[in-house]
Amino acid sequence: MVEAGTRWDPSRGRTEVMTEAGFGPPVTVSKAAMYRKQLPVFLAKNKGLVTDPMFWSMLPKLRSVRARAEPRPADAPMLWIGTHHKAMTTYFNAVLRFFAYAGRMNFRKISLEQPPEGTQLFLSNHSKMELTSLAPYRGIHLMRDPRDMIVSGYHYHKWTNETWAHRPDEAGRSYQQKLNTVDTRSGLFMEIDHFTFFYREQLEAWNMEDPDILEVSYEDLMGEGRDQLYHDIFAHLGVPAEQAGIGVDLMRLFEAKRRTGRAKDAVRAKHQHIRSGRKEQWREELSPDHLDYIEAQLGPVLRKFGYSPH
Repeated sequence: MVEAGTRWDPSRGRTEVMTEAGFGPPVTVSKAAMYRKQLPVFLAKNKGLVTDPMFWSMLPKLRSVRARAEPRPADAPMLWIGTHHKAMTTYFNAVLRFFAYAGRMNFRKISLEQPPEGTQLFLSNHSKMELTSLAPYRGIHLMRDPRDMIVSGYHYHKWTNETWAHRPDEAGRSYQQKLNTVDTRSGLFMEIDHFTFFYREQLEAWNMEDPDILEVSYEDLMGEGRDQLYHDIFAHLGVPAEQAGIGVDLMRLFEAKRRTGRAKDAVRAKHQHIRSGRKEQWREELSPDHLDYIEAQLGPVLRKFGYSPH
């Protein structure tokens, strides 16, 4: 690994980058071990629901809507929501699972693969699906400021149980081991490279003009006008009015403050999946050198999706 102080010459501009993630033998973890690791995180993220009257009143409503839901026509468009790492994937996974139950839809969460045959609604946690093979479709693409995704990813990858972060490289060291060995400045440079390697080409090529895709920003979904966006999302998906109403209610229910039971949406616990929902966290954690590097590598992506360089 190149030292952070010499890893980039500003005069070079945009360069090809390589992630520090290992591509060695996959790490296998038993389901029991995975559940033991994930259960405390799941409970921390959802403890607010059990004391929320809205959650308990939602359950019979879901069953009632399901009982009246008509089978989705075979020629109906495929419905999907595409997110990115550290951009509300966990939130939409919860919303869509309940939403699919109410609408009698076959739901799948996918990563880098295509949704399996028979899927009617899916969540892609990287938005890397091949859309031409899925047409007709109606989709929602959620984008977050890449600088905030980089900062959030850096903190998350230092402790995550996701197996890719534990795969060894040629020297036998995992991405997580590297992040926890170097200082914060070097670790953030590593995370910038990882994000650039994984997302830059995809985001540069993303079709912003597709009328069947509604572009939604994370920042707007965290803002004061989010309730209107909830309605816009389900209106764009074109589902029946009663199901759309359930979808909006689920979006409200699973907002981070309600779901976790926290009064404030900012937690800096060492092993906490949900750290903070604030926008522009990058201003507190990225140095001028980091920002210059991001501008050289991801400047066109920032501007394409409406994010100011300053």
